[in-house]
Amino acid sequence: MYLLHGRGDSMSAWTQVKSRLDELVGSGEIPPTIAVMPDAPWSSRASWYVDSAYTGSPDTQIPPGRPVETAFLKDLVPRIDATYRTIADRSGRAIAGYSMGGAGALRYVLAHPDVFGAGIVLSPAVYFPLPPSDSSTREFGAFGKGKDPFVEATYLKLNWPAALKSFAASGLRSQLFLVVGDDEYKNPKPVDATHDLDFETHVVFNQAARVPNLTSELRIVDGGHDWDVWGPTFAEGAKYVFQYLGKPPATPMQAAITGTPGEDRAGGIATDASGNVYQAVAAAGALDGQPYAGGTDVALIKYRADGSREWTRSLGTGGTERAYGVAVDADGRVVVTGYTNGDLDGAHAGNTTDDAFVAQYDADGNRRWLTQFGVPGVADRSYSVAVDGTAVYVGGYTKGALAGTNQGDKDVFVARLDADGRQAWVRQAGSAGEDKGMAVAVSGGSVYLGGMTGGSLGTSAGGVDGILTRYTSAGDAVWLKQFGTAASDEVWGLAADPAGGVYLTGYTAGDFAGPSAGDKDVVVARADADGVLTWRDQFGTSGNDKGAAVAVDPGGAAYVGGFTDGALGSPLGKFDGVLAKYSPDRTRSWTRQFGTADDDAADAFAEANLYLTVTPAGTQLSGLTGTDVFRTRFTTDGANTLP
Repeated sequence: MYLLHGRGDSMSAWTQVKSRLDELVGSGEIPPTIAVMPDAPWSSRASWYVDSAYTGSPDTQIPPGRPVETAFLKDLVPRIDATYRTIADRSGRAIAGYSMGGAGALRYVLAHPDVFGAGIVLSPAVYFPLPPSDSSTREFGAFGKGKDPFVEATYLKLNWPAALKSFAASGLRSQLFLVVGDDEYKNPKPVDATHDLDFETHVVFNQAARVPNLTSELRIVDGGHDWDVWGPTFAEGAKYVFQYLGKPPATPMQAAITGTPGEDRAGGIATDASGNVYQAVAAAGALDGQPYAGGTDVALIKYRADGSREWTRSLGTGGTERAYGVAVDADGRVVVTGYTNGDLDGAHAGNTTDDAFVAQYDADGNRRWLTQFGVPGVADRSYSVAVDGTAVYVGGYTKGALAGTNQGDKDVFVARLDADGRQAWVRQAGSAGEDKGMAVAVSGGSVYLGGMTGGSLGTSAGGVDGILTRYTSAGDAVWLKQFGTAASDEVWGLAADPAGGVYLTGYTAGDFAGPSAGDKDVVVARADADGVLTWRDQFGTSGNDKGAAVAVDPGGAAYVGGFTDGALGSPLGKFDGVLAKYSPDRTRSWTRQFGTADDDAADAFAEANLYLTVTPAGTQLSGLTGTDVFRTRFTTDGANTLP
């Protein structure tokens, strides 16, 4: 790890992190690390670590500039690799810097991704598009040419936006850990307020977040432009970047891609007893020759057990249709659910707000029935579906009085539809906060609904909590459980346990089943028929990790799918899919990280878009990849194959 000092400082400033690095290595939080602290005395210790074309001038006392960047890359790095036992490629190199050194670290990661795989950027002295008139960036010749100590064209050429553009074209993957204090120096001129370093660091983070293959974290902490900010966050940054470094090159997942030229989304996946697979897609255009009504239509696709496509059926209006779940009953009838803001069933003329819909098809693709329901003028969405031998159950949320008085904002609902698609019953529950039903499952003759609440449906643990409710098949409420931590906790997936009860997955931002790895972690738990969590697990990285779906095979092994922007394996893109297998004794057997260079299994807003189903050959998953939808398969031992 190369450590760049700030303007006016020397390499000795970094010696204060030595003991903290020793602690991190000793605890196993980072691997054994060589810290390189180069001294940069050129340009009156204001070189900004770039190659200067300034030759000096008799009118100033500023010494001529030097090719600092070239010396660093061509002389120093090769010398270190030749002298010490390093990993002599980008996968083994990180760079960190504060203030001027932060600007240097940012430039080196972006402009030279072939050399550095990650960077810790502390209060970077960067300015967009140009530094303010009184900035020291203009004074010492780093961005000069000839006798002029500062040339705007030179600064623009060497500044981070130009380097960011070149990084985007490199095809390489890197990580940035950005830090700034909330008490940074405030420029006295209102016109220069956008050059305050807290603002400038936000701009860097905002733009970096839009670049493929560049994963970024931003920390805003209490403090100013000093080591009270840099010391603690440097240690956090070291743990963050080292989870990516030293990993073997990742191989993109084996997957079949479905999509249109527009922005498509996954909408569910399920399998029948013969191994046929059904996939739902929210298609932003015509798919497989099916009629396209506009907006996004729901496409339901059947694949044979050998992976070949048997048929595709579409549902659409001129508005928006999204699918959020697919299920298949024992007789091979397939059900898809989601929402529409049009007149999908022909009985809701003039509708422009979200209504839930449920449609059933036979094994040959003939639609048996379609049901649309909701409260006029407000949003109602169905997010999940489960079936038993005689009925269909869906769960979601309503902003109205779908089955009782709305308690405020969104309320959860669960509904039963009989074999002919008619609504048998609907149940609604809510708090004064936001409540959503995200997953439904049928187990042992009971109906379970999982989700989240922003209020108190039971006893609040603080923040947003997960919820789990149980109903009889007749719609009688048996119990409602609310659980979580003082932070945010949500249930996103449910699956029936052959032994009774249900498995659930989602995420926590706290210590739900153990110490948090940072930000959000995947949660997996089992609840018995009384709603008692008999077992729970939590895993993740320092980044954003969430469980989205869970399925259980006939032998009792559970498979949990989700996404991460960290390194649970070898990262490929900003968001990757994650699949973990739990053996029947609830030991985590393996974890796989999979994806492409695009966002996979989640959208740009970190909303999960991943579904999974258990097949005789293992598991199949469907999710978002870029603007299309993937379908991939994992064997029971974790090998990734084409579906």
